[in-house]
Amino acid sequence: MHLKTKLTALLITPLLALLLTPPAQAQSTCVTFEPPLTLGSTYGAPAGHSSGDLAFVSNGIRAYVYNFNLLSSGTAFNRAFIDFAPVAFSPGQSLRTNNINLLFDFSKLGFIVSKVTFSYLDLGGYENLAVNGSGYVGELTSAPPALGGASVTVTNIAVPPPMSGKRGTVTLKGPVRSLLIGGQELWIDSVCAQ
Repeated sequence: MHLKTKLTALLITPLLALLLTPPAQAQSTCVTFEPPLTLGSTYGAPAGHSSGDLAFVSNGIRAYVYNFNLLSSGTAFNRAFIDFAPVAFSPGQSLRTNNINLLFDFSKLGFIVSKVTFSYLDLGGYENLAVNGSGYVGELTSAPPALGGASVTVTNIAVPPPMSGKRGTVTLKGPVRSLLIGGQELWIDSVCAQ
């Protein structure tokens, strides 16, 4: 084999291998609050939990209960439970939070999470939102455009009468190791990490 042929083979072989290798599939996992999580399951003070306790694990995502930060000062620690929301905002069961936060830990999924989405139904009060430990207290729809190194996008539409409130989605883009979310009359569903 001539030197020129050997050099061509050395250059082309890795390039062909790169071109013929199928692209890596995006990884994704979600917490949908469907079985095996059971309707009525309660987390927080009524279940004997303390702030920081593990509540459940679903599809490799660990969820912990945490104190809810009040607007004035101080914290509350009430309950979250698997429920059917009074207004349709997602299919099936969802998680209702009442003056408590849930922290979803994505650090043990085996892939780097670059996007997290979840659906929400807000029927009153205010919310807590934190990404990678950087937090916000107030209306979810007024969340800052970035938290903890991730961009934050919140969509919302009004809930039809006779109820009042809003529903929508939250999208976080950037490296997301953890999401903390809670509210006073807040339901969440389909917490998905990609």
